[in-house]
Amino acid sequence: MAGNVLIICLLWACVSVCEREPAMFGEVSSPQYPQPYPADILEEWDLEVPQGYQIQLKFNHLDIEPSPNCYHDSLIVMSDKKVSPWLIFLTDDSKPKSHMGFNASYQAVDPKPLLNGGVRFIKGSNNEYHSVIEYYCNEPYYTFEGTPNVRYTCSEDQKWTADDNKDSIPPCVTVCGMNTEVSFGARVFGGMPARPGQIPWQLLHRSAPRGGASLISDYWALTAAQLVDRYENTNMTWLGGIIDGQDKNQVTMETEKIIIHPNYTRVGKGKEQKNFDSDIALIKMSARVPLGPNIRPVCLPKKTHESVMEGTMGTISGFGGFERGISKLLRYGHVQEYPLDKCELGDLPVTENMFCAGDDVKSVDSCTGDAGSPLFFPMLGYGTKEQPYELRGIVSWGPRGCGNEYSKSFYTKVQNYLDWIRETMENN
Repeated sequence: MAGNVLIICLLWACVSVCEREPAMFGEVSSPQYPQPYPADILEEWDLEVPQGYQIQLKFNHLDIEPSPNCYHDSLIVMSDKKVSPWLIFLTDDSKPKSHMGFNASYQAVDPKPLLNGGVRFIKGSNNEYHSVIEYYCNEPYYTFEGTPNVRYTCSEDQKWTADDNKDSIPPCVTVCGMNTEVSFGARVFGGMPARPGQIPWQLLHRSAPRGGASLISDYWALTAAQLVDRYENTNMTWLGGIIDGQDKNQVTMETEKIIIHPNYTRVGKGKEQKNFDSDIALIKMSARVPLGPNIRPVCLPKKTHESVMEGTMGTISGFGGFERGISKLLRYGHVQEYPLDKCELGDLPVTENMFCAGDDVKSVDSCTGDAGSPLFFPMLGYGTKEQPYELRGIVSWGPRGCGNEYSKSFYTKVQNYLDWIRETMENN
């Protein structure tokens, strides 16, 4: 009944709002029932059952003065996903004659399901005194934020009370920055092939324009604006959960929305980009991404005044070019951050929204086909539950040629866009 308004014609109700404590069952009737209801009244009832339960409303008797389009008397049942049902009984100033009004009963039925989780009895059953129900999230991919579990106990008067006295059930949020190795602690030129589940947030756009993205929730991904510029109204298909670009067992995701940062300079088709500032875009998928060991989100970073990789190394990944052309395998390599005087700037502007990274020793670099792919921290193999992997950079641009001794690439500094990311996700 969520989101619906049911108007039962035959009714209009001195204003009296009957607020009720949450109960497992109850009954409501029109004034003076079973005698005829009075004229010129407005009465309302807020029907509330214990937190987490659905409500079932049944009309046992209904006798209201008939009128076209509910002109005279009406009974309105309002319902919304966020509030309990609301009954409004309204009568006009004419005499209702012998109409008795209504009588209805309601009761709490099975606890409503929890998105990305569920509910179970851990003591007792049904609505017995001292019964205990527990809400849970589908671990290890979802969890309650700040609390291990949510329990309700049935009291003697059949009211359900949260053990922690909270007013509502918190949502199940995605667990980020974890991979299959946490328990023990553009292309990537010179990189090593990844194993299944090692970089589960890496997404691939296999067809032109070829590039990558990072899953940041079970609906959203981050990529480079240059990759999706001019494709906002196109249904782009992204692949996840794979380490081989030709794998047929991939998770396929279709885009619902593509939102490019407003400060990014758009270029027309076939024109060369001369300014990569704010090279960042959000992608919303058309359906919830089914999380699993091989496809999971990466965490967003926290704002910091330190260097992006805190003086140590991070990891870049992607399905871009390799020594023998475009790699069909997901590869990764470790890079460090460099000051600008160690990087080839060319004639493109460098802003505070970018940073430069690479590796002189092993010639590890991002390159063609890696645009939009992640640079994450800590370095692959060093993530823990206490320090999960965070998306620190997005592959953006670099000098021509990849993996040369002095070739390093520039990355969009994700921490500078945290407010924009969160506001955009909340509003879309």
